[in-house]
Amino acid sequence: MTERDYAPLSGACVRGLCDKLYEKRKFAGVEIEKMVKDFSDANNTNQIKRLIRVLGQDLMSSTNPNVKNGALMGLSSVAVGLGKGSVTYISELTQPIVACLGESEPRVRYAATEALFNVLKIARDAALTQFPLVFDALARLAADPEPQVRQGAELLDRLVKDIATESPALELARVVPLVRERMYTRSAAARQFAVAWVSALDAAPALGLRRHLPDLLDGLFTVLDDPNPEIRRMCDVQLNEFLRSIKKDPSEVDFQAMINILITHAQSTEELLQLTAITWLKEFAELSGAGVLPHASGVLRAALPCLAYTDEPRKKIRETAATVNLQLTKLVAEAEAEGAARLQLDAVVDVLTQLLHHSSVHTKVATLDWILHLYSKLPAEMSERTEHVFVGVVGCLTDAADDVVRRALAVLAEICSCPPAGGTGAAGGTRAAGGTGAAAGDVTTGAPGADSYGEDYCDLENSPYYHKFLNALLRLLAADESLLEDRGAFIIRQLVVLVGAEAVYRGVAGAARAREPRLAARLADVLATLLLTAPELHPLRLRLRAFDDEAAVSLFRTLYLCWAHSPVALLALCLLTHNYAHCADLISTFGDLEITVDFLTEVDKLVQLIESPVFAYLRLELLGGPGSAELRAALFGLLMLLPQSEAFHMLRRRLHCAPHVPHVPAQHAPR
Repeated sequence: MTERDYAPLSGACVRGLCDKLYEKRKFAGVEIEKMVKDFSDANNTNQIKRLIRVLGQDLMSSTNPNVKNGALMGLSSVAVGLGKGSVTYISELTQPIVACLGESEPRVRYAATEALFNVLKIARDAALTQFPLVFDALARLAADPEPQVRQGAELLDRLVKDIATESPALELARVVPLVRERMYTRSAAARQFAVAWVSALDAAPALGLRRHLPDLLDGLFTVLDDPNPEIRRMCDVQLNEFLRSIKKDPSEVDFQAMINILITHAQSTEELLQLTAITWLKEFAELSGAGVLPHASGVLRAALPCLAYTDEPRKKIRETAATVNLQLTKLVAEAEAEGAARLQLDAVVDVLTQLLHHSSVHTKVATLDWILHLYSKLPAEMSERTEHVFVGVVGCLTDAADDVVRRALAVLAEICSCPPAGGTGAAGGTRAAGGTGAAAGDVTTGAPGADSYGEDYCDLENSPYYHKFLNALLRLLAADESLLEDRGAFIIRQLVVLVGAEAVYRGVAGAARAREPRLAARLADVLATLLLTAPELHPLRLRLRAFDDEAAVSLFRTLYLCWAHSPVALLALCLLTHNYAHCADLISTFGDLEITVDFLTEVDKLVQLIESPVFAYLRLELLGGPGSAELRAALFGLLMLLPQSEAFHMLRRRLHCAPHVPHVPAQHAPR
């Protein structure tokens, strides 16, 4: 190009500007600065535009790094010469410089940071029109491989931050998407750059960055999972600062826009990320109250699995999740008066039924407690969803943990006592409080009073789910013999506490009659042993022993039909109810049975029970009185069945201690 082509620059000025020596370029830059001032004073805008075009296009198109550096020096000098007037040409000045920030030559990139610094320092607020372009360049420079370039970029970045945070013209709606985009990159430098910008913008309260927090929150949590510890620390500090400001002034916070983000990250496997998210959820539940209810299903999905943590490093997560769970429980209870209209019950039930299959005992217990809580507080609404819940809860009865089985039985008792969907039912959900308490404690804490047994059974008879539950229970016991062996007694005892002894014994005995004889016999053995030994069945034992009302006789008949599958259990029932003559008749038929080791073992156990406090009244009846002779005949018959074992000698010694009572032959059916 000829000298004429570079006008208004002289050839000497161009040569100096493109020299490899900085001093010559600087001298040429001073000449350009004076030239621009003269043009500006004369209002010669055409020459100024011509000069900027020569520098920004003609010289900048060269592949020679020295020429590019000269062009950058020239553009910087133009800005200095124009002063505040550079605002008019801000686009023409900044765009060529920003383009050089992507050059492969480090010297050019560094010179571009210097030139852009000078231009922006003069333009200040006016440069915000170029903010997206400049911000993108700064983000790339943050990861520049050359330390000198990064150093220059840091100075430039601080200047841009100062301009942005001090200017009332800054539009955060344009800035936030740019910052957010960098949080999702894989570049650690870009992520660090983005967090630093969030921190800078937040440090200027007048900008109102908190209103845009919903747009930034997910990105910040993403950065919190960065493998670089320094970046995680920066992000953690900023998130804590945001949370502090939220707690200070919650009225301006859009909780609804952020809670789903927290729910997602609270399910992370990374400890810091999960703890931070669950901590935010705790604070949101505290600050927004019922505003959390529409998101209850997600909160439960995030919080309840955290209760499974048992290791020390995640103890804080577990404790915080437990607090969130308690907060949500209280919110549902408080919302009951309003009909819990904001609670998405279907979604909550879906999550709870899924969590019933969780591997953790603590999570399953909390899940069952939640289902019980919902039935207690919202019985009508939950009765419409029982079909969805029922199978999963029944499945928990096979769990190896007693606490899970106990809670599952409490839920099933509540289901059976709730009114059917669309009706009021007899039970009316009255067991909620008592059922929960019983399930949470040990079965020996007590049982319903004797007067309530008949009412309990009538109530449950009206439940569409009681017999369905019993049949489901028997199917489980039939499918897994070890379940009946190991847990059968525990399940029956819990049910007695929850719904009443007579209701359980009538229901189970009635359902067992339709089952395979071997299962019915094993159930009869379990029921008989519990009836004679369990503390919570003491009131029922007394009623059957008294045998003085129609309800007791009716119960005896129901049990008799089931326990007929187990001869020894049936004999024990007849001894308990003073049907001694019938006992003798039963024993006389035992000779026709196959006398197995199991049979003799059951007889041995019965003899042990006869010597226990349960049958103290029976032993006293050997002294005389009505039925004494029939009792002696029955016991002697039992003695004859036994081989000469310890049980044989024990019973023989007992009978020898009793005075002789003349036997009056008689045949009696059981009363």
